[in-house]
Amino acid sequence: MTKGFYLPRPDSNREKWLDTFSTELQAVGASLGLTAAEIAEVGKFALAYSYVLQVANLFNWEEHEWTKYKDLLAEGAIGSHLSSFPTMPTLPVAPDAAPAGIFKIIGKLVQRIKNHPNYDESIGKNLGIIGPEKSVDLDTIKPLVSVKSVSSDGISLDFMKKEMDGVAVFAGVPYHVPADAGTPAGSELETEAEMEWTEMVRVTQSPFIDTRFNATNKPETRYYKFRYIKKDILIGMESDIIRVISNKLKPGADLANKVK
Repeated sequence: MTKGFYLPRPDSNREKWLDTFSTELQAVGASLGLTAAEIAEVGKFALAYSYVLQVANLFNWEEHEWTKYKDLLAEGAIGSHLSSFPTMPTLPVAPDAAPAGIFKIIGKLVQRIKNHPNYDESIGKNLGIIGPEKSVDLDTIKPLVSVKSVSSDGISLDFMKKEMDGVAVFAGVPYHVPADAGTPAGSELETEAEMEWTEMVRVTQSPFIDTRFNATNKPETRYYKFRYIKKDILIGMESDIIRVISNKLKPGADLANKVK
């Protein structure tokens, strides 16, 4: 099991989280090495964030009301009743202003809290700074691969590493040249029929870069698929097949082509 990020989404959930974090921090913050000013500042963050969300919701509602009024004014049925203009909302009293990036500031505080010798899991749960457990199905996990770049220097393919150690990269060779040679570069094939696959390499960081030269002095089609590895064992399902046109010609190939 791995842990997800503790900070929730959307904004309404984040507002509740910040309120809880601020309240609990008042009780344990000092024992975790935070100053009274830092604890009070988090309280200001909570009030400011709640205020901004409340005002934003008010204006979102007012925008809806004014848009509806505008539509009736412009395209409503002749003779239908049109009330007076919508009123502007009454704003709540504003709290003290807060600096930009409050959740980045809180993130640094959370790291300090977790590094403090008095910190334990029960405190983390009360503060809401332990993310939910994320289960990974090792039978069905599948790499998502995308073409990052294609140039004369090689082919760069991006992948999400997730909680795995890395990926095994397989290169495919068709037994026959595909009839549809006009398929756009980077597109996915729908089948592995008549393809022979060989494991090229295992990589632990994205992107994977294929720097092989083309076998001939012409652009060539290459096929790739990835599969996750964990403790040197192939895990889960293979990625969709990626088709890319390679333009990495051998040195002097351009001159040789011109001579021909």
